[in-house]
Amino acid sequence: MLLTVVYTSFVDLAQETKALGFLLSEFLSNHTTLAATLSSLAATYLFLFAVLHLTQNEKEPPLVATAVPFLSPVIGMVKLSMDFYTHMRNKHHDLPIYTLRLPGTRLYIVNSLNLILRVQRQWRTLIFPPVSARASEVAMGVSKDALAIIREDMIADTGFFHTFIKATHPSLSSGPALDRLSGDAMAVLTASLDNIVHRGSKRARMFEWIRHEFLMATTDSVYGPHNPLRDPVNEEAWRNYHPTIMFLMLDLLPHWAFHSAIKSRNQLAKAFQNYHINRRYTEGSDYIQRWTEHFVSWDISASDIGCFHNAAMFALVANTIPTAFWMIYHVFSDPAVTEDCRKEVLKAVSINEENGEEMCTVRARTIKEHCPTLRSTFQEVFRFHGMANSVRIASEDHMLDGKYLIKKGSIVMMPARVQHHSKEVWGEDVEVFNARRFMRNPGEPRLDPVAFRGFGGGTTLCPGRHFATTEILLFTAMVLLRFDVLPGGSEGKWIMPATKKSSQAEAMEQPDCDIDIELRPRPGAERNWRVSFEGAGEAAFVAEDL
Repeated sequence: MLLTVVYTSFVDLAQETKALGFLLSEFLSNHTTLAATLSSLAATYLFLFAVLHLTQNEKEPPLVATAVPFLSPVIGMVKLSMDFYTHMRNKHHDLPIYTLRLPGTRLYIVNSLNLILRVQRQWRTLIFPPVSARASEVAMGVSKDALAIIREDMIADTGFFHTFIKATHPSLSSGPALDRLSGDAMAVLTASLDNIVHRGSKRARMFEWIRHEFLMATTDSVYGPHNPLRDPVNEEAWRNYHPTIMFLMLDLLPHWAFHSAIKSRNQLAKAFQNYHINRRYTEGSDYIQRWTEHFVSWDISASDIGCFHNAAMFALVANTIPTAFWMIYHVFSDPAVTEDCRKEVLKAVSINEENGEEMCTVRARTIKEHCPTLRSTFQEVFRFHGMANSVRIASEDHMLDGKYLIKKGSIVMMPARVQHHSKEVWGEDVEVFNARRFMRNPGEPRLDPVAFRGFGGGTTLCPGRHFATTEILLFTAMVLLRFDVLPGGSEGKWIMPATKKSSQAEAMEQPDCDIDIELRPRPGAERNWRVSFEGAGEAAFVAEDL
């Protein structure tokens, strides 16, 4: 009986196998294209997997994100956007530095603060100028002739980029030139606030309002009385061009996909070219005069100078505007912070009578040095909303810290978000905005200043940080002194906008949507107001300044 059952079972299995084989052959014969495609995909995957691992030197930082060779990092970046590097840090928290392999390039991501310092010290080997040159080419539309000039020697002290730093940065450091620049910007902002007082109040879309105010104040102070951005056509051109800069820098899509933005870019370049040809810069700031003289000394054409002005515009306002937005939001959305900041800035005000009228003078030095809550809120804005990625290109093979091979032509990246969202540095509440995080009691150890990457670091430390800091802190102080800022909208409460759509070309998150506010003048707002820069100095926030 048992033999019969076994025999029957084998017969049934044979019949079923035969039937299955027939069905499979029919399927394959009708789906040869699918079979061929699957075979090709499998072969391609195996090939890329082999290439990935065979071309990775064992001395390079550990290779991660390899499930889909060369594409896993791209998929992660698209999926997680600005949170990608913090996700990778959390996943590979034991790695001081790691390798991501993307199509055509190696990306070394630095997690360790100690390694950041070592990267910054290798400024002749791990260099930034190639990044600027590439941006000038694909995003600013600079000609091949100009690119050849600026790329001629990107390492030596006598090259275009290093001489540019020497020529222009003194005008942005502490001294009369910086005070004039800041004073001119505050004069524009103060006049605008005066107009609101005279009207009685103002309802506004907050980001739109701040964008216009800072765009006008900053460019007026830099470019002088013939500022091209005072033309509404050019202001609109900037607003149309600016959001596409990140996509242009990626250089993944043909330029016809950005026809409107490139048309606006060319409009701006032409306006700045005319500004240059007519020597309007001679009435501008010390900075823009030095800036222009440097480009002229390197025989850059007038048309290319117009294109490079677009890059200067980006450096001047792209991060200042969203930073000012978040500063106003966090100062006024928390009543306790509003009260403490207002008490602090009031100590910076002296009232005198001039020509029969009361004059309120705000001391810039007091605002920058003796307003702890205001200063801490400013730093926390950078920590919480900052997303700068400090980037270097390896000019040659280099053994970082004697341990990690950095291959020539590869990219070394130090994401600020990785440091700014480290529980080891900032504590368990790292994902919460704490306006008083940077305040310290006497004798209490200060937070590690290297972990604060708000303005980058090393040779690429933002040269305009003192100007931007002064402008934002004084604007916030003036609004505190003269206005109550109330949330608009139907709910009548502050709701922080999301930032998922932020362009990663900037170092600061941008709100996905605008918010309604109302500015109501406070008692005394109608007085005459001005800022004194006597002994103002610099506001030190980063490790290099401290």
